[in-house]
Parts: sequence; C-alpha cells; structure tokens
Amino acid sequence: MTAGRVVLVVLGCLVSLVGLAALAGGVALLVADHTQRDSDGFFSSASERYRSGGYALVSDRLDVGTDGPDRVFEHGRLATLRVRGSNTSPRKLFIGIAPTKRVDTYLAGTSYDTVTDIDLDPFSLRYRPVTGTSAPRPPRASNIWAVAASGVGRQTLEWKVAKGDWSVVVMNADASRNVDASISLGAKIRFVLWLGLGVLLFGLLVLAGGAALIYAGARRRRVAAESPAFSQG
Repeated sequence: MTAGRVVLVVLGCLVSLVGLAALAGGVALLVADHTQRDSDGFFSSASERYRSGGYALVSDRLDVGTDGPDRVFEHGRLATLRVRGSNTSPRKLFIGIAPTKRVDTYLAGTSYDTVTDIDLDPFSLRYRPVTGTSAPRPPRASNIWAVAASGVGRQTLEWKVAKGDWSVVVMNADASRNVDASISLGAKIRFVLWLGLGVLLFGLLVLAGGAALIYAGARRRRVAAESPAFSQG
C-alpha cells in the first residue's frame, strides 16, 4: 500500500471516529430531551437543603449573554429557569431574581452567603460569606425584583432568561436571620431537541465523509492490484 492510500485510510478512520462521537452525542441529547424532563418540561435537580446564618442566600452572578445579540433573549427564547423552595421552619420563604448590582445595593452592609459552586452528585455547596452589621428591609418592600415568590409552604418561581447580570436570592420573608430552605433548581431549555437533531445530522455527514475516505484508499489499492501486468516480448 502506498503512502497516499495509508494517509487516506488513517484520515478516514479518524474522521469516522469524530462522526461516531457526534452521533452518540446527538442520540444522548435526544434521549435526554425525551426522558429527563418533568411533566412541565423542565430538567430538574432533586430538592436539597441550603442554609445560611446570615440574612440571605445569594447565587453567584449569572452572566447571561452580555456580549450576545438581544434577539436571542427576547421573550424567553433561550430558556426558563425555575426555583422551587420551602422553608424548613414555619416562617414564610422569599425567592427572588434581580439584577446583580441592585441585589448588591439591597444587601449592602448586611451579612449573607453567596453560593459559589454546586455539585449535584454527591450534593455539596461552597459558600463565600459576606459580613456586615446592618439588617436588610423585608424583600417584598423592595422594588428591585424581576420576579419573586413568597409565602408559607412550597414556593415556585419561574423566570424567562433575559440578557444581563442576575442573582437569585433566597431569604426569610420577614428578613430575619438564619435562612434554612429546601431548594430544587430546574431549567426548560427550548433548543435541546433541535441541537440534538443538528448534532446527529452533523455526525451522519462526518461519518459518511470518513467512510468515503476509507473507501477511496481501499479502492485505489484494489484497482492497483487488479491492473494487468505487461511484459516486454
């Protein structure tokens, strides 16, 4: 086999491996879209316990497409975030989402915990404590919230993802210390089906290209082997 044919076959094998990986990824996305959503269409985490000895639990900054086109984030096109929570005590729970700068201003001078990282399996949290000596006013008395939910028992907040820097805030509705709540996070991602189909189609095309390269290398070998030999008479 000549060097050219070897290169074609090796390149075809490598391209085919990329195609197979893309096919597997596309199938995984389609299966997840069909089997992992709840009855409301959300991918959801289990309910876990979040605690703070301060006045609030705050998510790390959610940087949503600040450099992307506005139209991608119109009318919740990208995704919908859902936060469900219930207070472990009889007190009312508050859940809200607001621009990060406004949350920082609202909680300035108070003590709270920022959740910097979440591991789901096994579940663990990492916090960054913020110290302060002031007490915030009740969250419902503030007009900073894009969406909010509060009350006794399980509270559900749904937010159509919008462009900007955002923070999720969990507090006792009376703005008292010692937040202790069971929280579940969910997301309804609208493009998973189309992404899965796109990756699947890409994988098929790449796999076909790899097969064509392998065939070309092997065929050239067969053609060379089948060519008649001429001898000088």
